[in-house]
Amino acid sequence: MKHSKTRETVDPIVEAAADWFVRLHEDPADPTLRPAFTAWREADPRHALAYERLRVLWGASAHLPSLIRAPASPDRRMVLRAAAGAGGTLAAVAVGGRLALGPHPFAAYRTRPGETARVTLADGSRVELSTSTALGVDLGGQSRDLTLLRGEAWFDASPRDHRPFVVKAAGGRVTAGDGGAFGVALDKGGGMVSAGERPARVALRGAEALVPGGFRLAYADGALGVARLMNADSLAWRDGRLVFVNQPLSKVAAALDRWTGGRTLILDPALAARPVTLIAATSEAGAGLERLAKAAPMRLWRRASVTLITSA
Repeated sequence: MKHSKTRETVDPIVEAAADWFVRLHEDPADPTLRPAFTAWREADPRHALAYERLRVLWGASAHLPSLIRAPASPDRRMVLRAAAGAGGTLAAVAVGGRLALGPHPFAAYRTRPGETARVTLADGSRVELSTSTALGVDLGGQSRDLTLLRGEAWFDASPRDHRPFVVKAAGGRVTAGDGGAFGVALDKGGGMVSAGERPARVALRGAEALVPGGFRLAYADGALGVARLMNADSLAWRDGRLVFVNQPLSKVAAALDRWTGGRTLILDPALAARPVTLIAATSEAGAGLERLAKAAPMRLWRRASVTLITSA
Protein backbone atom coordinates (compact mmCIF):
# COMPACT_ATOMS: atom_id res chain seq x y z
CA MET A 1 0.00 0.00 0.00
CA LYS A 2 1.42 3.31 -1.02
CA HIS A 3 1.59 6.08 1.52
CA SER A 4 0.00 8.63 -0.83
CA LYS A 5 -3.11 6.51 -1.15
CA THR A 6 -3.50 6.07 2.58
CA ARG A 7 -3.37 9.81 3.16
CA GLU A 8 -6.18 10.46 0.69
CA THR A 9 -8.61 8.48 2.82
CA VAL A 10 -8.36 10.83 5.82
CA ASP A 11 -10.39 14.03 5.94
CA PRO A 12 -8.03 17.03 5.63
CA ILE A 13 -9.35 18.58 8.84
CA VAL A 14 -8.75 15.37 10.82
CA GLU A 15 -5.32 15.08 9.23
CA ALA A 16 -4.42 18.64 10.24
CA ALA A 17 -5.77 18.08 13.76
CA ALA A 18 -3.70 14.92 14.11
CA ASP A 19 -0.64 16.74 12.83
CA TRP A 20 -1.04 19.48 15.45
CA PHE A 21 -1.78 16.85 18.09
CA VAL A 22 1.53 15.09 17.45
CA ARG A 23 3.59 18.27 17.06
CA LEU A 24 2.32 19.66 20.37
CA HIS A 25 3.16 16.36 22.04
CA GLU A 26 6.62 16.12 20.51
CA ASP A 27 7.68 19.60 21.63
CA PRO A 28 5.10 21.20 23.97
CA ALA A 29 7.60 23.84 25.13
CA ASP A 30 8.21 25.28 21.66
CA PRO A 31 7.01 28.92 21.98
CA THR A 32 6.33 29.20 18.24
CA LEU A 33 3.86 26.31 18.11
CA ARG A 34 1.15 27.58 20.45
CA PRO A 35 0.35 30.84 18.57
CA ALA A 36 0.27 29.02 15.24
CA PHE A 37 -1.91 26.26 16.69
CA THR A 38 -4.28 28.80 18.23
CA ALA A 39 -4.62 30.61 14.91
CA TRP A 40 -5.40 27.35 13.09
CA ARG A 41 -7.86 26.21 15.76
CA GLU A 42 -9.80 29.48 15.78
CA ALA A 43 -9.89 29.85 11.99
CA ASP A 44 -12.79 27.41 11.67
CA PRO A 45 -15.11 25.80 14.27
CA ARG A 46 -14.51 22.46 12.59
CA HIS A 47 -10.81 22.71 13.41
CA ALA A 48 -11.54 23.16 17.11
CA LEU A 49 -14.02 20.30 17.20
CA ALA A 50 -11.76 17.90 15.33
CA TYR A 51 -8.80 18.61 17.61
CA GLU A 52 -10.83 18.39 20.80
CA ARG A 53 -12.40 15.09 19.82
CA LEU A 54 -8.98 13.59 19.14
CA ARG A 55 -7.67 14.93 22.43
CA VAL A 56 -10.56 13.53 24.46
CA LEU A 57 -10.54 10.17 22.70
CA TRP A 58 -6.81 9.81 23.23
CA GLY A 59 -7.06 10.20 26.99
CA ALA A 60 -6.03 13.82 27.34
CA SER A 61 -2.51 13.73 28.72
CA ALA A 62 -1.97 16.64 31.08
CA HIS A 63 0.64 18.42 28.97
CA LEU A 64 -1.47 18.43 25.80
CA PRO A 65 -3.39 21.69 25.29
CA SER A 66 -7.13 21.42 25.82
CA LEU A 67 -9.77 23.37 23.97
CA ILE A 68 -10.13 26.12 26.52
CA ARG A 69 -12.47 28.28 24.49
CA ALA A 70 -15.03 26.46 22.36
CA PRO A 71 -16.75 28.16 19.40
CA ALA A 72 -19.54 30.41 20.67
CA SER A 73 -22.92 28.69 20.35
CA PRO A 74 -22.46 27.03 16.94
CA ASP A 75 -25.73 26.14 15.31
CA ARG A 76 -26.78 22.47 15.04
CA ARG A 77 -26.05 22.20 11.32
CA MET A 78 -22.49 23.44 11.83
CA VAL A 79 -21.92 20.91 14.62
CA LEU A 80 -23.24 18.08 12.46
CA ARG A 81 -21.11 19.16 9.50
CA ALA A 82 -18.07 19.42 11.76
CA ALA A 83 -18.67 15.95 13.18
CA ALA A 84 -19.04 14.54 9.69
CA GLY A 85 -15.89 16.29 8.54
CA ALA A 86 -14.02 14.79 11.49
CA GLY A 87 -14.94 11.22 10.70
CA GLY A 88 -18.67 10.89 11.39
CA THR A 89 -19.52 10.70 15.06
CA LEU A 90 -15.83 10.10 15.78
CA ALA A 91 -16.77 7.42 18.27
CA ALA A 92 -13.15 6.44 17.98
CA VAL A 93 -11.35 3.82 19.97
CA ALA A 94 -8.38 5.23 21.84
CA VAL A 95 -5.93 2.37 21.75
CA GLY A 96 -2.91 2.06 23.96
CA GLY A 97 -3.87 4.50 26.75
CA ARG A 98 -2.24 7.82 27.54
CA LEU A 99 0.76 9.43 25.94
CA ALA A 100 4.26 9.24 27.29
CA LEU A 101 3.91 6.40 29.77
CA GLY A 102 7.44 6.61 31.08
CA PRO A 103 9.28 4.01 33.18
CA HIS A 104 7.60 3.48 36.55
CA PRO A 105 9.77 4.97 39.31
CA PHE A 106 9.19 1.98 41.63
CA ALA A 107 10.06 -0.73 39.13
CA ALA A 108 12.97 -3.03 39.91
CA TYR A 109 12.86 -4.41 36.37
CA ARG A 110 11.41 -2.95 33.20
CA THR A 111 11.38 -3.47 29.46
CA ARG A 112 10.91 -0.93 26.71
CA PRO A 113 8.69 -1.36 23.63
CA GLY A 114 9.97 -4.26 21.56
CA GLU A 115 12.08 -5.68 24.40
CA THR A 116 11.66 -8.80 26.54
CA ALA A 117 13.81 -9.90 29.46
CA ARG A 118 14.53 -12.90 31.65
CA VAL A 119 15.68 -12.31 35.21
CA THR A 120 16.51 -14.49 38.19
CA LEU A 121 15.49 -13.07 41.56
CA ALA A 122 17.53 -13.35 44.77
CA ASP A 123 15.37 -16.27 45.99
CA GLY A 124 16.03 -18.22 42.78
CA SER A 125 12.65 -17.50 41.19
CA ARG A 126 12.67 -16.75 37.49
CA VAL A 127 10.65 -14.07 35.71
CA GLU A 128 10.08 -13.47 32.00
CA LEU A 129 9.01 -9.91 31.21
CA SER A 130 7.06 -9.17 28.07
CA THR A 131 7.39 -5.89 26.19
CA SER A 132 6.61 -2.53 27.87
CA THR A 133 6.53 -4.15 31.30
CA ALA A 134 7.47 -2.85 34.75
CA LEU A 135 7.82 -5.00 37.86
CA GLY A 136 8.36 -4.11 41.52
CA VAL A 137 10.06 -6.66 43.83
CA ASP A 138 10.14 -6.97 47.63
CA LEU A 139 11.66 -10.20 48.94
CA GLY A 140 12.42 -9.01 52.47
CA GLY A 141 9.19 -9.82 54.33
CA GLN A 142 7.23 -12.88 55.42
CA SER A 143 6.15 -13.37 51.81
CA ARG A 144 7.85 -12.81 48.48
CA ASP A 145 5.90 -9.83 47.13
CA LEU A 146 6.05 -8.74 43.51
CA THR A 147 3.95 -6.00 41.91
CA LEU A 148 3.18 -5.93 38.21
CA LEU A 149 3.05 -2.21 37.51
CA ARG A 150 2.61 -2.42 33.76
CA GLY A 151 2.52 -5.01 30.99
CA GLU A 152 2.78 -8.78 31.34
CA ALA A 153 5.11 -11.34 32.88
CA TRP A 154 5.55 -15.06 33.50
CA PHE A 155 6.61 -16.14 37.00
CA ASP A 156 8.32 -19.39 37.99
CA ALA A 157 8.47 -19.49 41.79
CA SER A 158 11.52 -21.13 43.36
CA PRO A 159 10.59 -24.11 45.58
CA ARG A 160 13.70 -23.57 47.71
CA ASP A 161 12.04 -20.64 49.48
CA HIS A 162 8.85 -21.76 51.20
CA ARG A 163 7.47 -18.30 51.85
CA PRO A 164 4.31 -17.47 49.87
CA PHE A 165 5.06 -16.17 46.38
CA VAL A 166 2.61 -13.33 45.68
CA VAL A 167 2.14 -11.19 42.57
CA LYS A 168 -0.02 -8.10 42.98
CA ALA A 169 -1.66 -6.60 39.91
CA ALA A 170 -4.68 -4.35 39.34
CA GLY A 171 -5.93 -4.82 42.90
CA GLY A 172 -5.65 -8.61 42.81
CA ARG A 173 -3.24 -11.07 44.45
CA VAL A 174 -2.02 -14.16 42.64
CA THR A 175 -0.28 -17.01 44.47
CA ALA A 176 0.96 -20.48 43.57
CA GLY A 177 2.26 -23.47 45.50
CA ASP A 178 5.92 -24.38 45.83
CA GLY A 179 7.45 -24.47 42.38
CA GLY A 180 4.30 -23.16 40.73
CA ALA A 181 4.44 -21.08 37.56
CA PHE A 182 1.89 -18.64 36.17
CA GLY A 183 1.49 -15.57 34.02
CA VAL A 184 -0.09 -12.24 34.93
CA ALA A 185 -1.07 -9.47 32.53
CA LEU A 186 -2.68 -6.08 33.02
CA ASP A 187 -5.63 -5.71 30.67
CA LYS A 188 -8.45 -3.14 30.38
CA GLY A 189 -8.17 -1.88 33.93
CA GLY A 190 -8.02 -5.40 35.35
CA GLY A 191 -5.82 -8.44 35.24
CA MET A 192 -5.47 -11.78 33.50
CA VAL A 193 -3.98 -14.84 35.18
CA SER A 194 -2.66 -17.83 33.20
CA ALA A 195 -1.87 -20.94 35.24
CA GLY A 196 0.98 -23.29 34.33
CA GLU A 197 0.91 -26.99 35.09
CA ARG A 198 -0.17 -26.36 38.67
CA PRO A 199 -3.17 -24.29 39.77
CA ALA A 200 -2.84 -20.64 40.74
CA ARG A 201 -5.03 -18.84 43.25
CA VAL A 202 -6.46 -15.36 42.65
CA ALA A 203 -7.81 -13.19 45.48
CA LEU A 204 -9.68 -9.95 44.85
CA ARG A 205 -11.47 -7.94 47.53
CA GLY A 206 -12.29 -10.92 49.70
CA ALA A 207 -13.24 -13.22 46.82
CA GLU A 208 -10.99 -16.07 45.75
CA ALA A 209 -10.80 -18.40 42.77
CA LEU A 210 -8.57 -21.33 41.85
CA VAL A 211 -7.31 -21.28 38.26
CA PRO A 212 -6.62 -24.87 37.07
CA GLY A 213 -3.43 -25.62 35.18
CA GLY A 214 -3.76 -24.67 31.52
CA PHE A 215 -6.59 -22.22 32.18
CA ARG A 216 -6.89 -18.42 32.26
CA LEU A 217 -9.01 -16.15 34.40
CA ALA A 218 -9.70 -12.44 33.98
CA TYR A 219 -10.72 -10.03 36.71
CA ALA A 220 -11.79 -6.40 36.65
CA ASP A 221 -14.06 -3.91 38.43
CA GLY A 222 -13.74 -5.84 41.69
CA ALA A 223 -15.11 -9.08 40.24
CA LEU A 224 -13.50 -12.38 39.29
CA GLY A 225 -14.30 -13.92 35.93
CA VAL A 226 -14.67 -17.56 34.95
CA ALA A 227 -11.65 -19.75 34.26
CA ARG A 228 -11.35 -20.62 30.57
CA LEU A 229 -9.02 -22.92 28.67
CA MET A 230 -5.95 -21.14 27.30
CA ASN A 231 -5.91 -20.62 23.54
CA ALA A 232 -3.11 -20.37 20.99
CA ASP A 233 -2.45 -16.68 21.57
CA SER A 234 -2.26 -16.84 25.37
CA LEU A 235 1.51 -16.86 25.87
CA ALA A 236 2.89 -16.88 22.34
CA TRP A 237 5.12 -13.90 23.14
CA ARG A 238 7.33 -16.21 25.22
CA ASP A 239 8.25 -17.98 21.99
CA GLY A 240 8.78 -14.72 20.08
CA ARG A 241 5.41 -14.85 18.32
CA LEU A 242 2.26 -12.73 18.25
CA VAL A 243 -0.90 -14.78 17.67
CA PHE A 244 -4.35 -13.20 17.38
CA VAL A 245 -7.20 -15.38 16.14
CA ASN A 246 -10.56 -13.69 15.53
CA GLN A 247 -9.74 -10.87 17.94
CA PRO A 248 -11.23 -7.34 17.71
CA LEU A 249 -9.05 -4.98 15.71
CA SER A 250 -8.94 -2.61 18.68
CA LYS A 251 -7.43 -5.32 20.90
CA VAL A 252 -4.88 -6.32 18.27
CA ALA A 253 -3.89 -2.69 17.65
CA ALA A 254 -3.44 -2.13 21.39
CA ALA A 255 -1.18 -5.17 21.63
CA LEU A 256 0.88 -4.05 18.64
CA ASP A 257 1.23 -0.60 20.21
CA ARG A 258 2.84 -2.19 23.26
CA TRP A 259 5.47 -3.79 21.03
CA THR A 260 6.14 -0.77 18.83
CA GLY A 261 5.71 2.10 21.28
CA GLY A 262 3.22 3.75 18.91
CA ARG A 263 -0.32 4.92 19.54
CA THR A 264 -3.31 4.06 17.38
CA LEU A 265 -6.73 5.67 16.97
CA ILE A 266 -9.48 3.83 15.12
CA LEU A 267 -12.02 6.30 13.77
CA ASP A 268 -14.76 3.77 13.02
CA PRO A 269 -16.28 1.85 15.98
CA ALA A 270 -17.57 -0.92 13.72
CA LEU A 271 -14.08 -1.39 12.31
CA ALA A 272 -12.61 -1.36 15.83
CA ALA A 273 -14.85 -4.29 16.77
CA ARG A 274 -14.15 -6.24 13.55
CA PRO A 275 -12.52 -9.66 14.24
CA VAL A 276 -9.12 -10.06 12.61
CA THR A 277 -6.44 -12.74 12.61
CA LEU A 278 -2.71 -12.04 12.67
CA ILE A 279 0.26 -14.34 13.25
CA ALA A 280 3.69 -12.74 13.22
CA ALA A 281 7.05 -12.68 14.97
CA THR A 282 7.35 -10.14 17.76
CA SER A 283 10.14 -8.52 15.75
CA GLU A 284 7.60 -7.86 12.97
CA ALA A 285 5.07 -6.04 15.16
CA GLY A 286 5.77 -2.77 13.37
CA ALA A 287 4.37 -4.20 10.13
CA GLY A 288 1.32 -5.77 11.75
CA LEU A 289 -1.19 -3.05 10.86
CA GLU A 290 0.00 -2.93 7.27
CA ARG A 291 -0.52 -6.67 6.98
CA LEU A 292 -4.04 -6.35 8.37
CA ALA A 293 -4.79 -3.49 5.97
CA LYS A 294 -4.21 -5.85 3.05
CA ALA A 295 -6.96 -8.17 4.28
CA ALA A 296 -9.42 -5.87 6.07
CA PRO A 297 -11.33 -2.83 4.71
CA MET A 298 -9.10 -0.27 6.42
CA ARG A 299 -6.68 2.51 5.57
CA LEU A 300 -3.76 3.83 7.61
CA TRP A 301 -2.44 7.36 8.13
CA ARG A 302 0.75 7.84 10.11
CA ARG A 303 2.42 10.87 11.64
CA ALA A 304 5.45 10.12 13.83
CA SER A 305 4.29 7.53 16.38
CA VAL A 306 0.57 8.15 15.83
CA THR A 307 -1.53 6.00 13.50
CA LEU A 308 -5.09 6.78 12.42
CA ILE A 309 -7.17 3.93 11.02
CA THR A 310 -10.23 4.61 8.90
CA SER A 311 -12.56 2.40 6.91
CA ALA A 312 -11.54 1.86 3.32
